[in-house]
Amino acid sequence: MRKQPQVTEQTRANLRAAFWELYATKPIEKVSVREIADRAGYNRATFYLYYHDVYEVLEEIESELLEGLARLVNDRLMQSERLDFSQHMGIILQLAQRYRGYFAVLIGERGDPSFSRRFKEVVAPLLERFVLPPEGLTEPERHVLLEFYLSGIVAAVSTWLSEGEPMSIDQLIGLIVGQVL
Repeated sequence: MRKQPQVTEQTRANLRAAFWELYATKPIEKVSVREIADRAGYNRATFYLYYHDVYEVLEEIESELLEGLARLVNDRLMQSERLDFSQHMGIILQLAQRYRGYFAVLIGERGDPSFSRRFKEVVAPLLERFVLPPEGLTEPERHVLLEFYLSGIVAAVSTWLSEGEPMSIDQLIGLIVGQVL
């Protein structure tokens, strides 16, 4: 007998929320299925109906965030004729701010390195199209320059989100545009 979709989705959401409360405070290796199930109000067997292990929960959260970012980049930002750094970066920062609790942890000091790598992969086409010069660089030079920009973006967003009272998006963009670009 199949459970109602609303019940299934609510159970998954409860398990994800319980996982996140734990993961946000300690390394994933220290998060147990029992802790997640107890915190969510279920037994371990219920957890295993929905997830194979704690890493699958993390992967699901990361994938949802990155899929949202990819849709934003591909459907909206890549459609522009030229780079409007303030607007393009502002849209990405709004998404990061909306999901601040997740992004701050995932790209922070003890975050998942694969998330930062995947974040860069989603944003890279913007830089390749609008920032890197179309000619005059060897492939190794393009790769180094692209990584320079991407790492700077990840570091800036991570630092911005880790501040207790971060500056506004407009202030952050103004700082970068005024001092770097």
